[in-house]
Amino acid sequence: MFEFRHALNIKNCLRPFGEVNNLNNGFRQLKLVNLEKLFKPEKVAVVGASRDDGKTGHEVFENLLHGFEGKVVPVNPNAEEVDGEEALDEIPQGMDLAVVVVPGKIVPNVIDDCAEKDVEAVIVISAGFSETGKEDLEKQIVEKAEENGIALLGPNVLGLINTENSMNASFASKMPESGSISFMSQSGAFCTAILDYAKAEHIGFRHFVSLGNKAMINEVDLLQKWREDDTETILSYTEGIDNGREFIEEAKKTSEEKPIVVVKSGRTEQGGGAASSHTGSIAGSYEAYKAAFRKAGIIEAESNRELLDLGRSFNYQPLPEGGKVAIITNAGGPGVIATDEISENGLELAEFTGDTKREMRDFLPEEAKAHNPLDVIGDAGHTLYRKALESALKDEEVDAALVLLTPQANTEIKKTAKTVIKADQESDKPVFACFMGEQDVMKGKRMLEENQVPEFEDPKDAVKALKAMKKYKEFLEKEETSLDLEYDLDKAETALKDYSSYEDAEKLFEAHGFDIALTEVAETPFEGVEAAQGVGFPVVLKVDSPDIDHKTDVGGVVTGVESKQDVKDGFREIMNNVHVNSSGSEIRGIQVQEELDGLEVALGMKRDPQFGPMIMVGLGGIYIEALNDVSFGIPPFAEEEAERMIEELESSELFEGVRGEKHDLEPVKEAIVRLGDLSLEHEEIKEIDLNPAILRKGKLYISDIVLDIE
Repeated sequence: MFEFRHALNIKNCLRPFGEVNNLNNGFRQLKLVNLEKLFKPEKVAVVGASRDDGKTGHEVFENLLHGFEGKVVPVNPNAEEVDGEEALDEIPQGMDLAVVVVPGKIVPNVIDDCAEKDVEAVIVISAGFSETGKEDLEKQIVEKAEENGIALLGPNVLGLINTENSMNASFASKMPESGSISFMSQSGAFCTAILDYAKAEHIGFRHFVSLGNKAMINEVDLLQKWREDDTETILSYTEGIDNGREFIEEAKKTSEEKPIVVVKSGRTEQGGGAASSHTGSIAGSYEAYKAAFRKAGIIEAESNRELLDLGRSFNYQPLPEGGKVAIITNAGGPGVIATDEISENGLELAEFTGDTKREMRDFLPEEAKAHNPLDVIGDAGHTLYRKALESALKDEEVDAALVLLTPQANTEIKKTAKTVIKADQESDKPVFACFMGEQDVMKGKRMLEENQVPEFEDPKDAVKALKAMKKYKEFLEKEETSLDLEYDLDKAETALKDYSSYEDAEKLFEAHGFDIALTEVAETPFEGVEAAQGVGFPVVLKVDSPDIDHKTDVGGVVTGVESKQDVKDGFREIMNNVHVNSSGSEIRGIQVQEELDGLEVALGMKRDPQFGPMIMVGLGGIYIEALNDVSFGIPPFAEEEAERMIEELESSELFEGVRGEKHDLEPVKEAIVRLGDLSLEHEEIKEIDLNPAILRKGKLYISDIVLDIE
């Protein structure tokens, strides 16, 4: 038996900012598959159920008592009854789930009692664990749960809601409507905000889960569960992901079955620090998260508003076959705004067929033109909207329809809403609406929401949702081609084992199939002349130093070397520059390298704490820092993934060729794949910089290699 004096008031346990260590990777051993007792218990004990209104333990118990289809009992040794129910001194035998709302230091005792009473699932709402620096306390409860096969959610959570059995095992003040969206969040406060939005807009949920510190149950477990159940759309708010590569694998499997929409906080360095102190997670590079989301087919939202907009769009509407959109509006201005957004978001304004235009001319007023955007004029009634929308949706050139309405004196708002609802129900194409305004259009908006037609405050938001749906459709339809590449791993291992020079770096990359620019290292001007004659003029001279990564910055590079005298002069120039600009650096000699003309490309790798190696591609030379135009991906790569990385660059047209100069992309794609494989194969390499690599005549030549080896 355990004792406590009062239920924990979460408001008094706000977490301080500070450095928090990530525990999950160190001790999370149990892969939970069956979470049925957590989501569908028949008997629930609230440990810390309080008699006092406003206390968290009281709110949790009351939520369960007045709605849950199963049995709920209060556990509080300091009370005789809670809300008219007899309070127990300890957890009774036969409980499926325990919801724990006691001071953090007591929670280990509660877990022991759960184990003795064969409780299979626990929700620890209590705070005061790793988020406040008490990692050992969190580790203790996880170890106890793992040893006894208990599924543990938390600690430091709002709780869990399941509308299937009307179970509100949380201290949220609202129960969402029933639906097929499932939601998870690291932030309890974010949960309550989403619940409030959803309640006002009649957005239904199936499961609603606060993850908190994710000491045991995390995103991976819920993705696996929701992929296999009746959830249709998954929404998530995340501050950090601990087991990144496992998350990508599970998320990709799930995305192939149903859409996942995520809001990621901590996108800036300052925001990442705040996220780390907020939940005990370490925020990695935002670029890594973007790359991970893209690889897994995850749709990223930028705000809680957009999260819900995308969630209901995916949940209510079919995916568009393409990106051709028809606009029906009673005002020209909104139609122009929507048209601009369609163009800027990579969609198309549908071109109506001749048959559609002829049909429209039969019912449109004289001042209206049968083209897209279709302006049905300010005095349009619901009948004109109906004919226009039905005609557009029948057109084979139309993939989706956006209905815009502004409240004018004779606008039939409710009847037009009914028209849109009916057209949506009869069409297999997505239909979105934007009834612009607030008070006058409120009843129409509500009708649309209740009948699952996505309604947006601004045309811009509707177009962004359509773009997200189109991209997801492309993800589902994409093909992945593996490149059949050869490697000499024995040679690579030998090069790394004996690594001490640039020549060893060359051997490593040659073993992985890279083409290397001809290079020799000279220690004296005389040796430099011999090396240049062997390589062949013209050559480039570069300082060879393990201490200098950016050779150009210290005057360590001389180009256009065409004679013996140039070699001698260049050799002395580099030595003088390095002596002045990088005094104390170890100088091994001068690299004498063939001078190659072509497009300069930069490739690189850096290991992210969550997702492992991240591969970078961009323009090379000085442009990589001047333009900051780079793209990231997470290996292993299919050929199509490598190609998308190149296409994402603003400078991608240069790869394709300008002013008549064409470049073959195949060597760059192959190099991205090879670099990814190399990084996965050799975990001791922490960072790689290949800048520049020269793209010319169907090959990519590596002309500089910088490695950081542990």
